[in-house]
Order: sequence, then C-alpha cells, then structure tokens
Amino acid sequence: MTAFTHIPGGAHDHLMDPPRSGWARRLWHAGLLVTLAVMWGSAFLMVDLSLRDFTPLESTVGRLVVAALFFTAGCIIRRKPIERSWRCWGLLAAMALIGNLMPFFLINWGQQKVESGNAAILMGMVPLVTAMLAQMFVRGERFHRWKMAGIAIGFAGVLVLFGGPQLSGGEGAMWGAAAILVATLGYAAGTILADKASSYHSLPVGFGVMWIASLVSAPIWLAVDGVPPPHPSWVSVGAVVTLGVFCTAMPTLALIYLVRSAGPTFAGFTNYLVPVIGVALGIVFLGEPLSWNAVAALFLIIGGIVIGQIGGRRGRKKRGGEEADPGDVAAGHAPGRAAR
Repeated sequence: MTAFTHIPGGAHDHLMDPPRSGWARRLWHAGLLVTLAVMWGSAFLMVDLSLRDFTPLESTVGRLVVAALFFTAGCIIRRKPIERSWRCWGLLAAMALIGNLMPFFLINWGQQKVESGNAAILMGMVPLVTAMLAQMFVRGERFHRWKMAGIAIGFAGVLVLFGGPQLSGGEGAMWGAAAILVATLGYAAGTILADKASSYHSLPVGFGVMWIASLVSAPIWLAVDGVPPPHPSWVSVGAVVTLGVFCTAMPTLALIYLVRSAGPTFAGFTNYLVPVIGVALGIVFLGEPLSWNAVAALFLIIGGIVIGQIGGRRGRKKRGGEEADPGDVAAGHAPGRAAR
C-alpha cells in the first residue's frame, strides 16, 4: 500500500472544512475515505508502470524527491517553520529511513517479481504487523485473544498466497514476496516512530522526512545505477510523479484530517479498501490474473484485520479510552497511539 506510514499533524493543522449538516458531512467523509483508499491502492499500479523504464532505486529516489518538493511548497505557502530540535531531526531520520526509504525500495524491488495485485494483498498485513510491534514497543498495549486470532488469520492468508501459482512458480517470486513482507515491518515501525512526533506540524515533519530519505538514497542510486535512462517514457515519468504526490504526500495530509474529523476507527476502513483496489487496478489496467489463492488470501487478511479491530475496540471500552489502536488505522501511513 505504498506510502502507508503516518506523518502526524500537530495541533493547528486544519487543512479543509467539511459541511456542517449531518448527511452532507457523512457523505463528505465517505468520499474522502474512498479517495484516500484509491490514492494508496493505486500505488502498486504506479510502481509497476514506473519499473518499465526505471530501476527500483531510481523509482524510489524519484518518488521521495517529488514528495519532498510537495512538502517544501506546502511549508512555503503556509509559512510553516522547519523544526530545529536535534531530537526532532533524529526522530525524523529514523522515520525517513525505516518508515519510507526501506519499504519504498523493497516494494519496488519485490514488484519486479510479484504482480501488483499480490503486492497489494501482502501489504494488507501492515495493520496486523503494527499490532504485533506495538506489543513490544508501545506502553500499555496487551495481547488479547481477539488480536492474537486476527494476527494468526492474517498470516494464514499470507501462507495461502505463498502457496498460489503466482508465487510458487519460482524462487524469484518467493523472494519478491518476502521483500514486500519485510516492507510491512518498515511501515509498521515507521508508524510507531511517527507517534512520537505527533506534537509537530505535519508539513515540516513531511519536509524533513522526505528530504532526509531523498538525500540518503540519491548517492546510493548514483553509485549503484549511475545516470538514469536518457529517454524514459512519459508513462514511467508520470507514474513516479504520481507516486510522490498522489500516493505519498497528499494521502498523508488527507489521513491526518480524516482521523481528526471522523475518528480513527472510521479512517481505519481504508485498511479494507486498499488491497481490494490494488487487486482491481492490476486486473483492469495490467491484465493480471486472479487466482483462488489470491482471493482466499485477501479475505483472510481482511478478516484478520476485522477480528483484531473488534478486540481492540472492546479492550479500549474496558479501559474507558477512545484513543486509536495501532491496528485501527495503520495502512502504511496510519495514525494512532502507536502506525501501514
């Protein structure tokens, strides 16, 4: 699911105002939810198109630089100062490398060997992986039977997908799927790290995260791949720009607003929509086949998310709190106490 890590918003980040009437407000929230899911779900299609002319590293660097330029423009237009705290920049560096650079590259590399729809299904594991990591690194998080059941069902879906014809046909496909699964760890860890930066404004945080990731990855790209192809197609160039703007920067800001306006539980429904949209776009635009293994894996992973969230909400009711559970809104970019 692409850029799926949460970049927090800060206390005064009001980006847009919804209608005030009940039905209009609900329809507006639903429209924003679907738009957000489409932006994230289309990332797998865009990665596939970008890899037609660019290497995985070139596509990663291009995506990061475009997103960095977007956040730079946002900071200038809205006159948001850049954070100066060394503690903040250390945190942004960790978010940049673990929650953005690493998963972006691994997804790109994995999609050389795995179809975009299968990549979308595997990335549906982000909320469940986040819930697992939260048990170890977030104070007060506890395993309960619902959450354990959800994680087990989700991983059963991964095993079903690994046994399907698309992944069992060769060692390359298995390695590609493994790389995408490791990327879910990066998104989940990035989510947990992002919660520690929740007091900062989203635009300066996005500026710092994307520029750090860009400046670290660019020298590596030049050393490994050299100069880019002289005449890449407009399709591949457009896919990289779309990844940076519509699949990374804009969803980050939209998610922040949706969580504040409609609540983390409602925003968490993107977890169910993104894999479905990713699979559908792969079928429609890339002609990818849909095997029974992929369908079964999709239902198992989404079912695991549903079961985990049911248990998470029950646990919060017992504690009397309304805060977001890490598994509620983690989609790669997901807010919560913990972040895909």
